[in-house]
Amino acid sequence: MEVKCNQSTVVEKKKWSIEKFLAEFDLSEKDGNLNYANFHSICVTLFYPNEIKQDEWRIREIFCSFDLNKDGILQQQEWKTFCDWLRVILEPVDALLIVDIQNDFIDGSLALRTCEAKQDGIDVVEPINYLLKNGLFDKIIYSLDWHPENHISFYENLHLRELHPDSKVTKDNAKLFDTVVFADPYLEQILWPKHCVMNTWGSQLHKDLLITPNSVQVRKGQNSDMDAYSVFYNNNYKKTMELQKILNELGVTRIFVCGLAYDVCVKFTCLDGLQLGHAVAVIDDCCRGVSVPNIEKTKKLIHENGGLITNSHDVLEMINEGKRSLIMSHQIAKTMICCHAANCMN
Repeated sequence: MEVKCNQSTVVEKKKWSIEKFLAEFDLSEKDGNLNYANFHSICVTLFYPNEIKQDEWRIREIFCSFDLNKDGILQQQEWKTFCDWLRVILEPVDALLIVDIQNDFIDGSLALRTCEAKQDGIDVVEPINYLLKNGLFDKIIYSLDWHPENHISFYENLHLRELHPDSKVTKDNAKLFDTVVFADPYLEQILWPKHCVMNTWGSQLHKDLLITPNSVQVRKGQNSDMDAYSVFYNNNYKKTMELQKILNELGVTRIFVCGLAYDVCVKFTCLDGLQLGHAVAVIDDCCRGVSVPNIEKTKKLIHENGGLITNSHDVLEMINEGKRSLIMSHQIAKTMICCHAANCMN
């Protein structure tokens, strides 16, 4: 049974207005003469000290991306871009994306505790519930694997489709978790045990997971001939899920991702979100995965692609206390520059 909760006992989400922030530096939105030293001082005020120490190069890269004529000064349109960026990071719109906290991944046919890493999916429920109770997110989004009975990913359905000659694994020797190549559609597919069949107990969100008022649920993997690890796309990247539309309509500027499994659906969701230009953070203590080596590879990939690896404590500081991440703000700057360049070309 899904439990309803009243979101957050925190009274007010702390935000700076850009006007108030610039006033602290004796600037206004109409000024336009900012050199790198002053920009660096602003960033030191904005971001976590440990990020400044580890990733100071990001500050220089952000400044250089704004300084289009490379004269070392942000003015006119460059200054406006800086102010647009500053407004986004001072007045964020935050979404918590909770990936696949479903019965089959906790107690059912694909329970994580039976996988290589022996991690237990139930362990993420308590820290996620803590975020739901205490975090002033602007939107809560739950994703669900939602497969038809004849789904291509099920080992039990291998007999329903022909394999391509490229497949090194044949029907005769195929085992659970092997990778095969199907003929039609032509694709590589891991053979999972039957899981999260739509409208079954296994597909339901776990009974102990809090479901907040005004949250939304996004279902993925409904195409019988195509898997969908990411909440953004089918695995062939030809069909976008409804998540992108939800985020765009809300004007979401930061996405915090958690759930199951870390090295599968969480991984591909984060990487796709970053590729689409979103500022993405994965909440490490609110995820569990299949394989420890693959979890570590996942963290490395997310970091290398511009994502933040964080924890629930720091997330609450960012959401409720107005703390900001240099890594996420760097991603916001890169996306903003790309959008401006695209608009100029049009």
